[in-house]
Amino acid sequence: MLRQNFFLSIRQVGYYVAPSGKPYPDNWIITDIIYEIEGSLFSRSGTQVEGNPGFASGDETVPYHSLSWCKSWLGSKVNITRTPQSEHDGSDVQEELNVEHYHEDDIVPNMTRSPRIKYITYYEDAESIPGKRTAVWELDKVNHRNIVKSPVLMRELWLQMWHDIHPYAKSKFVTKAKRGPLRDEDCYWDYGKARCAWPEYCEYRYIFGDVHLGQSCRLRNSSADLLLHYA
Repeated sequence: MLRQNFFLSIRQVGYYVAPSGKPYPDNWIITDIIYEIEGSLFSRSGTQVEGNPGFASGDETVPYHSLSWCKSWLGSKVNITRTPQSEHDGSDVQEELNVEHYHEDDIVPNMTRSPRIKYITYYEDAESIPGKRTAVWELDKVNHRNIVKSPVLMRELWLQMWHDIHPYAKSKFVTKAKRGPLRDEDCYWDYGKARCAWPEYCEYRYIFGDVHLGQSCRLRNSSADLLLHYA
């Protein structure tokens, strides 16, 4: 006998709400729940849902509403920053400072997205308990199961740890203003411009044994010099 089992990946990704007529904090009630099933959106009530699944919808391991619960650990005021995950010059950085946060509530930033770009959104305590800091990072389209393999996450952890031990650090969290190449491996050849990308950071420098143009793109300055921008 041949037996087959089929499983659907169902994720709770949003809500419909309506005024309740009651005073705060009970002034809104949830009227419907939105689920993502195999890349399509459905509601619990069966009404039609318009739109497409978002960038922050969890994955096959953990639903987004579970992942987002860790934002309840943040303090009463939160700084939110959204930047591209890849190296960037700061032109697509969005900030919301001192956003009010109520205990155990989620935080939904009023920020835009380009459909072609994967973002990382940082939620960081603007006011912290002395001796403690809380930050939550959301990375678009990164599989939760393999998050520790993400080079973007590893870069951010490394920069924050380096910032924490720097004796002249002036802020609680490392700057998000820009992200330039930090290693030779971050430099690459821009075929459209026929030069190394990020020319202010990278230059063409052939070393015997290089087998392609991108391999010959290397940092102009040492990593130690570049890290001074993140103190």
